[in-house]
Amino acid sequence: MGIKVEDLYDLIYNWKNYQKEADEIMDMIKSKKHDAKTVLDVACGTERHMEYLNNYYTVDGIDISERFIEIAKERNPDSNLWCKDMTTFEIEQQYDVVMCLFSAIAYVKTYKDLVQTLKQMKKHTKPKGLIIVEPWFAPETFYDGNISVTTSENDEMKVSRMYLSEKKGNVSILHFEYLVGTKKRIMHLSEMHELGLFTENEMLSAFKEAGLDTEYDPQGITGRGMYISKCI
Repeated sequence: MGIKVEDLYDLIYNWKNYQKEADEIMDMIKSKKHDAKTVLDVACGTERHMEYLNNYYTVDGIDISERFIEIAKERNPDSNLWCKDMTTFEIEQQYDVVMCLFSAIAYVKTYKDLVQTLKQMKKHTKPKGLIIVEPWFAPETFYDGNISVTTSENDEMKVSRMYLSEKKGNVSILHFEYLVGTKKRIMHLSEMHELGLFTENEMLSAFKEAGLDTEYDPQGITGRGMYISKCI
């Protein structure tokens, strides 16, 4: 089986300090819901945050990528992990905390699906539980025509990723091109990501429409901000 883009994710993002981010998430949970014991990570990716949070909570996760779920299960064998779409997911349990990090919420693209996703999160949150959402860029802060290059390597491969940003209406489009070198060959992979651009007012309005009273922290854990809701 050949290398897929999903297999490069952890290597490309090896600069992220997941332990620091997990510690900050834990501090956030303790300050708002000190008795929390269970966490659901929506759009969980390969679950590096879970790796640390599992030391303090029972953490489960969902993601639309089957490969990400496979990787996450290898890393966190005691957690429940499901391949599900965050706009429609159904799980037969509720959690003290439901979170969606690293701007994954923006993959819903439209305001309608944003509201629907927040309703699904609320449905799976216990009374007096927390919903924590890290946003993507707003329309006025996303740059069209930005070019960026990232290089990463380990003992098995070297990767160079270049992306070009594009803006169409209120949707950001990221065109990714990868050069992946192993000891046997060099290969080229491509992918495209589309993420909705929502203003702060639109985000707060969507939370309100989903029946959630929400506060906004403009800094958050990575500088992109954080929305925090407490369920009634």
